Amino acid sequence: MDVSVVVCTYNRAPLLAGALASLAQQRTGDRFQYEVVVVDNGSTDETPRVVEEAARPSAGRRAAGGVRRVCEPRPGVAQARNCGVRNARGRWIAFFDDDQVADPDWLARLLQAAERTGARCVSGAVRLQLPAAVTAGLPAVCRGLLGESLPRAQAGRPGRRRGLATGNLLIQRAVFDEIGPFDESLREAGEDADLGRRVRAAGIQVAGAPAAVIWHVIPLYRVGEEYLRWSAHRQGMHVARRERWTWGRFALPVMAAVRLGQAMAGGLPRWCWGSAVRSGRLRLDGLCRLWRSEGYLRFALRCLAPRWFAQHDFFARTAFRTERELFARG
Repeated sequence: MDVSVVVCTYNRAPLLAGALASLAQQRTGDRFQYEVVVVDNGSTDETPRVVEEAARPSAGRRAAGGVRRVCEPRPGVAQARNCGVRNARGRWIAFFDDDQVADPDWLARLLQAAERTGARCVSGAVRLQLPAAVTAGLPAVCRGLLGESLPRAQAGRPGRRRGLATGNLLIQRAVFDEIGPFDESLREAGEDADLGRRVRAAGIQVAGAPAAVIWHVIPLYRVGEEYLRWSAHRQGMHVARRERWTWGRFALPVMAAVRLGQAMAGGLPRWCWGSAVRSGRLRLDGLCRLWRSEGYLRFALRCLAPRWFAQHDFFARTAFRTERELFARG
């Protein structure tokens, strides 16, 4: 098997059906074979039935290795990804999310980029499939919070300011033998940023493949302020964690002060001016920047003084799975 596409899922049966349908239509041109490994992380909905239907032989399903479901009872996205790696049979592993839809040439273009550059990791592009009700343009900061990512084509090591996004990533299976599995202690996500840190430390080359496109399906609730606030808090926390890894614990207060200054100089004026002129787009831009800084500062405070700034409720609310509980299912 050339490629194993690993799809981790938890109670998203309707979205998973669309994701698997798009994977069934990948154009291989008889150049490679691939399988689809669905990791069920304890779903209680119709996920088993959806995978069973996707696995039935049909003219439209071109995954030579088929579609199969494996179960990971331990909750956590890192646990699920590691389960997918253990059960994958391919020399390459492509990570794909259950709320995405792939272009027909997605997988082929990831492999082409790997062959052209000699890179052992290839990051593709993530674009947004917004609800029809969203007619006005979203600020760039909001698009980033919703997962949009447009990588550059050049090869090299992942930068300090940007990790690897596992929503669209091709990686040699042997890389995990060298740097280890996903860190299962990262309960609030961030496992992909940690993977990027270890890939960089090992000197492993990474290439971007802008033509390898997947579409992130955005339900209507995700463009609301409540969800964007939740997502901005999480992103700020991940940035703080990455910078702590990079610069060390004792540099974190300085970095936190810089982030606070950026919020005051960038986010606060945008929010104030947007509110004054009644520009919803500008106001939302400012709010998201402020919320992101808040997440950074909260993480920094917990690292620096965990006894006084434990913030148990805040960090429990920002855990990966709480999206289903706080906002919507499906």
